[in-house]
Amino acid sequence: MHIEENTVNNTNASGATTSATIKFSHRTLNIGHSVIHQIRIPFLDTTVLHELCQSHSILLPEPIRHSRPKRQLEFVAGRLAAQYALQPFGYRHITLATGTCGEPLFPESLQGSISHSIYAQHCTAVASVQKIQPAQPYMGIDIEHRQHQHNLDTRQNRLNLFLHPREQQLIATQISPQQALLLFSAKESIIKAWFHRYQHLISFSAITYQTADSHQLIFQVHAQPAAPQLAIVHYRFSRQEIITLACI
Repeated sequence: MHIEENTVNNTNASGATTSATIKFSHRTLNIGHSVIHQIRIPFLDTTVLHELCQSHSILLPEPIRHSRPKRQLEFVAGRLAAQYALQPFGYRHITLATGTCGEPLFPESLQGSISHSIYAQHCTAVASVQKIQPAQPYMGIDIEHRQHQHNLDTRQNRLNLFLHPREQQLIATQISPQQALLLFSAKESIIKAWFHRYQHLISFSAITYQTADSHQLIFQVHAQPAAPQLAIVHYRFSRQEIITLACI
């Protein structure tokens, strides 16, 4: 892991130019056969955040530019992670456009995925990029802060939004209740992978948990435009986060 410092200049109310040093951390992780780039960045003043965008050629779409500071930070952290993920492929400070469903548009020869999570005055984002090759699975990535498990423990109705009754029974009788957040993250990553492959959004109800081992989860997906098929989800726990990467 390394810490990158960026000094950006901005003008204060009196017209004087001031400098602010922005520190964010970057590290790489291996999940399955994929390299994950992770960025952790603190909450920033909106002006400083926009200067960071300029220094790293990050284009803020108008809906993002006029959104809450939290949403802007999520977007920027995700794009920073994607830039690091793209560097091994010869792209530096590339400006990623945004698709009609809000997805990042990677260069045509590549596929990539981005996710982010905010907790305790920091935003953590992850991204992974791979070449598009024949028979290469399409991927989707998700990150969740482990403290968010509390929201599931205290609100049963939230489980109903993404788990089938059988899955809830498995959690209650065979799987640790703490696995609910892992299943949520896994399904989120499957939804992204499915969209990347078929350009078609699916719901949680189309995804059913099948089995697991110490390294991966297996789900079945019933959704158009494809026949039912299995999705493999690799995962990694840290003290703070859960990261899942789905392959379809």
